[in-house]
Amino acid sequence: MLVQSILIELRARLRSCNVFITTGIDFSKNCNLKINIQSNCIVLNYYNEDSRPKRRDSLSSIESLSDCYSDDDTDLTSIIPINEFCKIIPNSMSCLKIDKNTISFRILTEPKNGGNFYNEFLSTDNIKSSSSNNELKINLKPNENVRIVCSNCSNIISSEVMFGRVLELPSANLDMSEWFCHGHSHGDSSQKDIVLKPLKNDFLYRLTYFVIANSFLSEKTNKFNSKRDVYHCNRCLAWLGLKNKDRVKFFNSEVKFSQNDKEMQAFLHKSETDDDIHTNDFIYTIESMTKEFNLGLQYTVMCKIVLECTISAAKKQYLLIWVMDKELQVLRNNGERIFSDKIQLHSTLLTKILYKVELSLNEEVESWLADPTIVSTDISKNMFSQGVEHLQRMSLKVPETFRHTNGYYVSYLKV
Repeated sequence: MLVQSILIELRARLRSCNVFITTGIDFSKNCNLKINIQSNCIVLNYYNEDSRPKRRDSLSSIESLSDCYSDDDTDLTSIIPINEFCKIIPNSMSCLKIDKNTISFRILTEPKNGGNFYNEFLSTDNIKSSSSNNELKINLKPNENVRIVCSNCSNIISSEVMFGRVLELPSANLDMSEWFCHGHSHGDSSQKDIVLKPLKNDFLYRLTYFVIANSFLSEKTNKFNSKRDVYHCNRCLAWLGLKNKDRVKFFNSEVKFSQNDKEMQAFLHKSETDDDIHTNDFIYTIESMTKEFNLGLQYTVMCKIVLECTISAAKKQYLLIWVMDKELQVLRNNGERIFSDKIQLHSTLLTKILYKVELSLNEEVESWLADPTIVSTDISKNMFSQGVEHLQRMSLKVPETFRHTNGYYVSYLKV
């Protein structure tokens, strides 16, 4: 097959498409390629130079064909129908770049709801959010007996415990002073910070972690972690959570609940993917924080997130994330490989991001953390490593020349 994979970023409001195509041919050796831009499809015609020595032009040409899909003398042809999702303006291709086995270009589209290039009738229908389906279900109810065990080795972290209340924690980036038109310190100007004082039997959760009192945990495990800031399993030494005075923050991907000899995660994703629990929690964390930052608006502008991972008391890693498109419509081929000349595309709404990994607290990380418009949270060690691997895999969907910009990597969530 000529085309191995295709990814198209469709921006209806900008009336444009960015097309990224990966082929099985190295065009640096032989670039006898013709790209036909039609109103309803994109056609790629490839001519083998060895079998067609009389062909005069060996450079890529751009044509618009209206009556036929391909020429009779082509060696390989791939047809990419796109009329189901948009209508292309013929001869509108620009920014053509052919590098090794990849092809990328930009094309313009007609207004979807009528009008012309200068005017468009906007629809009042709201676009269904892909992140709205990604919700968590809590597998715990008040006054239920459960055990907490290590996800890695099933070591019992706590004996049977019962939580009186199951409550959601507010965002750590919340400024309560923005909720009121005047102060609520009752004359005490020194009282600025609002401190939560939970009960000892409270189960407090947020995103993909929960906080409980360390009195619920076994004496052996508490003694093993008495001089540690990071809470580890006393059997397999797995990274489980973070300590904060008399409380411990556990992460959903690192521990499980055991009830009636059945193990289960603390939180269950309603829309499961093929990825593991660490990647699912990683994606959910980013989407939830983006949604909080967005405050219910349909389009996010300049949303930046810092994900922090505490390795030890003296070592932290940081993942800087810049959300570029929260609800980007992406067209791509079904499956990992293409086995037909006529390619079938399907549409999904994805989050496009820029990201960078920092292994220490440098000047750039400090500037991000000091910015009040940037939100941050802790994630587990495995969430950090599996999440970065997920972003690296997703960045392979675009050609190598488009994977980096201004020191950041380009990637997507859940491609």
